[in-house]
Amino acid sequence: MKTVHARTLGLRIAALAAAGLVLTACNEDDAATGATGQTSPSAVASAPASAKASGKAKEPVKPSAHASGGSGSDAGAQARTNKLVLNAADWGAGFESNGDDDTSLTGYAMDKSCVLKEDGTVKMLAASTSRYVRVATSDGSELWGNSSASQFTTAEAAHQDMAESAADIKRCPDSKGEDGTETKTAHDIESPKVPGADEVYSEEGLTVYHEKDGTPYDPRPFSYIVARKGAVTVSVFVDLSPNQQVFEGRAKARQLLQKMTAKW
Repeated sequence: MKTVHARTLGLRIAALAAAGLVLTACNEDDAATGATGQTSPSAVASAPASAKASGKAKEPVKPSAHASGGSGSDAGAQARTNKLVLNAADWGAGFESNGDDDTSLTGYAMDKSCVLKEDGTVKMLAASTSRYVRVATSDGSELWGNSSASQFTTAEAAHQDMAESAADIKRCPDSKGEDGTETKTAHDIESPKVPGADEVYSEEGLTVYHEKDGTPYDPRPFSYIVARKGAVTVSVFVDLSPNQQVFEGRAKARQLLQKMTAKW
């Protein structure tokens, strides 16, 4: 079983970029601590291929296709993941929902050429929810983000999912989605201590979106963080404008993750 977490907002944000929208992020005043505490999956990133686990991408190909629940998902687990993800109000003033939740159980894998491809239904995933937001900024542009929660069938499956993501980044710091969106210089960073978590993984890098004719936009920093407690993982992805510093997204992602783990 193969997986890779979505380090970008996928087709939805790429389509908006192609339409000419300039995406920016808000400054985050809250400072984030950098103390370590839990096991990091980067320490087990060299797990053998036979140990690869199932996974979940964070963006549906059709934004409204999975609003009522993923095919084959467990009702109780689905209710839990729905509760764990953040609402627009949790992100701050001005944020609003960006389409329906994605509750599909579709998995994605990074191939030998470092291209992220759809890879069937995840068998070790009981339920998953991804929720997307946007906010208009004072200059007329927008900020986009998402939060996700996944319930695996076992804690080991959830752990291996995180380890697989970390291993993919070690192997493919530069990768590409089937829609052409590129991820550049992706790398793991020191993770903060998250109360109650068994392990935490943090990642940063650059995302390159493209216009309809293939012309690339300027690289944009991103910050991603995921925490696991038993068989449940929760994550936040924050995308920034090219002129912003990555620490802004890091602080925002950590603050939002705390709101999710508080509901564990």
